[in-house]
Amino acid sequence: MKNYIILFCIILALFGTYTGIRGSSASTKVINLVALGDSITHGVGDPAKKGYIEGVKVKLEKKYKTPVKVSNFAIPRYPSEKILEQLQDKKVTVQLKKADYIILYIGTNDFRKSANYQFNPLDVKQINRGKVTYTTNLYKILENIKKDNSVAPIFVLGLYQPYVEYSNQKEILNTIKHWNEEVAKVAGNFDRTYFVPTLDLFQNKPKSLYFSDALHPNPAGYRLIADRLSEKILKEPSFK
Repeated sequence: MKNYIILFCIILALFGTYTGIRGSSASTKVINLVALGDSITHGVGDPAKKGYIEGVKVKLEKKYKTPVKVSNFAIPRYPSEKILEQLQDKKVTVQLKKADYIILYIGTNDFRKSANYQFNPLDVKQINRGKVTYTTNLYKILENIKKDNSVAPIFVLGLYQPYVEYSNQKEILNTIKHWNEEVAKVAGNFDRTYFVPTLDLFQNKPKSLYFSDALHPNPAGYRLIADRLSEKILKEPSFK
């Protein structure tokens, strides 16, 4: 009888250790969020340099009651070809492989360069050539990301229209709209890859209230982007 009691105590102790390990593992689980992009994703225009990514992080933590680790590889002035180069960096690929969510916001500098930084008048032929180069790069970017992580959902943000001070702002708006249509098409070629529009976010709103300069949002502007993106992310049941 004594031997049975001892055996029972040993089993009980082992079970307690096992469940303790499981509990510890669960409590240290984090959501890995990887962001790629340019100055907008970097947070330029926000004095705290957190931009929209911080807003997304907060909303995810609130929803899942789990800490979010952000790996933000965004670099100001980056065009799409620089992201392709960046995807060869082991520091980036290591984080991509661990990611639960991936955010990609690129194209603003491609558009500006294709316009030769002159928006009135627009050189339509040159902009269209730039669009082809950009969408080709975007496809390659998504293709490479999927090679590193075929499971995590990717959220590709569209471009917005900050050039409202120009007399041809409607033409610029329509041009950016066409770029976004191509972005959505490219994203649609990949599983669990979602286009997130931003073009409407700042329309009919006073620019002075949502922008820190001619191009970059201020904290209020970044909140609009964060809210839109978070809404889309939280509809995607990736993290358990």
